[in-house]
Amino acid sequence: MGARSSVLALALAALGCEAAAAGPTGDAELEPAQTETETRPPATAESSAAELEMPALQLGDQALPIAEDPIAPLWGAGALPRHTPGELPRWIEHQTIPRETVEALALRYGVHARQIRKWNDMGANEELHRWRSQTLRIHAQAYPPPRVALRYTVVAGDSWAAIARRHGVHDRHLRAWNVSEVGRSLEPGEVIDVWVDPIVYAAIQTDDPASARAALVRPGAHGVGVPQDGELIVGVQLPPGPGYRLRYPNSAYGTTWAVRQTVSALDRFVAATDHPYPISVGTMSRMRGGEIGHHVSHQTGRDLDIRLPLRAEVPQALNPTARRVDWELTWELVHAFAKTEGVEVIFLDYQRQRRLYRAAEAKGVDEATLEQLVQFPRGWGASLGLVRHSPGHEGHIHVRFSCGPAEPLCGDL
Repeated sequence: MGARSSVLALALAALGCEAAAAGPTGDAELEPAQTETETRPPATAESSAAELEMPALQLGDQALPIAEDPIAPLWGAGALPRHTPGELPRWIEHQTIPRETVEALALRYGVHARQIRKWNDMGANEELHRWRSQTLRIHAQAYPPPRVALRYTVVAGDSWAAIARRHGVHDRHLRAWNVSEVGRSLEPGEVIDVWVDPIVYAAIQTDDPASARAALVRPGAHGVGVPQDGELIVGVQLPPGPGYRLRYPNSAYGTTWAVRQTVSALDRFVAATDHPYPISVGTMSRMRGGEIGHHVSHQTGRDLDIRLPLRAEVPQALNPTARRVDWELTWELVHAFAKTEGVEVIFLDYQRQRRLYRAAEAKGVDEATLEQLVQFPRGWGASLGLVRHSPGHEGHIHVRFSCGPAEPLCGDL
């Protein structure tokens, strides 16, 4: 999480602003006393820059002005909230843009979605209008940089999806921002507006992967929300590689951060073993995230299932029962992910952990390492060890990665 904070700090510094962030407030703080709501008249780019003394944000070869008065036919003369200096928490007014959600705004401002709905007299499950602008009153606990507007000229071969991937935005959002001006199809020479998150876009422009395999994983893919309720923006597919196969290629998409760490872990596992069969990599997320099959999580591109490897003499198509699994090989798989940056937790049924633990002991793994990595034998409810119990994980491990350093709307329960 330190890398994520560093990216946010760099983006804030580039915008010439200072802000202090605090955690989400509890229900008792829904209506702080003696606070004033800020009101903002529509601002021009000239007046905003003069008032805030805010330099243009330079990313790559494009100067990015602070976005003011976006596309009038879609939402009138309102402006996105300006990134003004000041103490937090504080009341702000947020002018929504097409496809924004209450949940995304809650993550952005460090509050709960239910609070935003209460502050704005919304129903418990009421959603924002899909394209019409709304003004929301929010008692912000955090204030990340606002989106900034790029003007992009369409070239031959461009598509909504391709442009979205290059800028780290949702293709449906991109269409919504521009459909009233250019229609649903794109023609070379047309100029469209792209509202980029400066944190995400900076990561794309400055991307410099550490290895050749990591370079196969496109930058900019990021999760919005929590694994149990969220989406994946411009998801990237896990690339093919030695020693593993994708069991469900259409569900093998994730964030740039999670997929690169997965590649690193699988390469480490293959280098340390000589198993004659590829391991089976299961569900990660769909390309756009969201609900997938019977899974509760896997919605934001940072959860990964891997089938437990079977012993070499066992027919590989059989189900991975406890007696058929190669537990020493499974330990090598777990250890490879444990040595990988960004792994938050690995889920495995507690009874299966017993066999994993014994296999590691047989390999000579020291007690301190076992205590650090495996919950067993301290009880299935113990909050100890990287490998934790979760029902339904008898035949596979479930790896969960942390939010990446360039995922400003990624969160945890």
